[in-house]
Amino acid sequence: MRKQLAEREYEIYDWSQQQHIRNIGAEIENQLSRSDLVILEGSSGRPNLAFEVGFARRADIPVIVLKQEDTAALPEDFGAPKYLEYPNDASWEANFKRFEADLRRLLDNLQDGVLSPGHRELRRARTEFNHRVQQILDSYPKDHSHLYLMDGLVRALAGGIREGGQSIISAHSDYYVRMFNALQKRTGLRVKAIADLTDDTEPFWKSSKPDLSTPVGERVFLVDWKLFFEREAELSRYIVTWHKELQRHRDYKIFVATKEDIDPRARHPFSTEAIGLNLLLVEDDATFGGYCRNRESGQQVFIMEHDEHRCDSARVFYNAVVEGAVEFEPFDDFVSLKRKWLKKHQIGHWDLAWNQQTERRPPAYFDRYDQHVRCWIPLYNDLISECAAAVAREVLHIRQGTGKPVNLLEIGHGTGSLISQILPWIKHLSRPSEALGDLPPVGRYYAVDRAERMHNIAREHLGDDVNSRVHLLKQIAWQGVRDDLRHDVIFGSLVLHFMLDRSAGQGSADTFFKESLRRLKPGGSLVFSDSFGIDEGSGMDVDEAVRHWREAMIAHGLSEEYATGFISGNSDMVGAFSCEELKEIAARNGLVSVGDRSVGTLPFFKVLTFRRPAHSEET
Repeated sequence: MRKQLAEREYEIYDWSQQQHIRNIGAEIENQLSRSDLVILEGSSGRPNLAFEVGFARRADIPVIVLKQEDTAALPEDFGAPKYLEYPNDASWEANFKRFEADLRRLLDNLQDGVLSPGHRELRRARTEFNHRVQQILDSYPKDHSHLYLMDGLVRALAGGIREGGQSIISAHSDYYVRMFNALQKRTGLRVKAIADLTDDTEPFWKSSKPDLSTPVGERVFLVDWKLFFEREAELSRYIVTWHKELQRHRDYKIFVATKEDIDPRARHPFSTEAIGLNLLLVEDDATFGGYCRNRESGQQVFIMEHDEHRCDSARVFYNAVVEGAVEFEPFDDFVSLKRKWLKKHQIGHWDLAWNQQTERRPPAYFDRYDQHVRCWIPLYNDLISECAAAVAREVLHIRQGTGKPVNLLEIGHGTGSLISQILPWIKHLSRPSEALGDLPPVGRYYAVDRAERMHNIAREHLGDDVNSRVHLLKQIAWQGVRDDLRHDVIFGSLVLHFMLDRSAGQGSADTFFKESLRRLKPGGSLVFSDSFGIDEGSGMDVDEAVRHWREAMIAHGLSEEYATGFISGNSDMVGAFSCEELKEIAARNGLVSVGDRSVGTLPFFKVLTFRRPAHSEET
């Protein structure tokens, strides 16, 4: 017995060697409470045997009772402990070999189960918890409020074992870090995780020194795709943290993905109950975890579940996330990471199939449009913001002159980027009027687009504002847009080069302005941001301007191949009418140029504004 226990590196306390003990009962209790396994001699009628067996079983400590063959069994009220019978004749060597084999087999089984490191650690933690609770009880011999507080805490912990018994436990998310770190005690365990950084479920990742140091083998960080384009400083801070994580942990892989990179058919194992897409996956143990909302209290809790079938669902979801992710490596910086991400998902790649009317383009164009366009036009956000600001200026100008609500018409609303810039300003402007019951400064806001998929994306993006603040219409400008309805401001972004064909001569621009005037009130304005041709007096030729544009795309992470492909496939943007040409044609049609505003350093991109004189005749 000693030999086999020593092989397993157990520390042995042999009671038979402690004959000097005076307070036998207290010492027995002390030694039993510190033990992971109790082996008792059950054949000699020892007076302490019943106490020892009972105490150990109540504490859920594994008990082995040795008894000599042919001796009486222990009473049934001992709880029927496991017996190992040894031969009653020392000369029966074969029987002692059998006994040795039985003992080895029993210890092996126990070591895979109740003597495993996890079971032993949990029993020790429970013993420590019981000891600390008892200390509180001993310090209050009379009824006291602390006892009720402790009762509430203990019941809350007990309530953490949800339906499903031992297979599901829940804990307040504040305990998540300690729970997670405890996995370090189990060697050879490979843990995978998803950290969803698109919400504040795990706020420690916002810190430059996250206090979650875990033994995971790999982790996927889900980030907002806008971090690659609009909030570069935020992503750069995460990159610093990820470098530290790679240095802190060995054999550790980090992946980066966005929610848009996940197969839409993939489902989190907690489905709609999940808070974020955070996931802990222990495949070898059919265990997984994530955040949910407590059904009764509504508080955020961390759920750990042990279930073979449901763990398969968690594994499928995790693999789907990894499939869309890129690996973060020690040498990666912002640009290299962005470049890998763009290449993996072919973001910024101009497909020749897209050289047709927008509504006929395949889903790949629409699904990633907001990301594509930011690759092709690195200053896209500035272009949208400048256009929204110009529209706001014209609204205030017209409102000041008429005192009436200003009606808007947006041509080519796309995914709703321009609308989402203008609506918050309109809401802010309308608050005083709404509070006083006056007419709002902005009346109707119509936005049209010819592509059904753009229409659907914008509707989802804008949510409740659709039909309450803005009306989205599937129409083609101009033949689908009513000419019996007049607007104060007609505007759009990155739509003018679609509607004008410079290769066909100035006639297309004449037609555009005439159609605009049929729908524009006297005193109204036209505002369009787009790519315009190079003015003759700019001192720069087209080839030089194109080179600057291409270099800007590459500097922001797009590959040379993709940048060249976009320029080649969008000659209408490179060879568009210049602002000088459009001002001349607009003047022939009775419009007055308010000026053009350059956006960024690329010479192509500007915001152009015209006004129709208030005294002009209706057309």
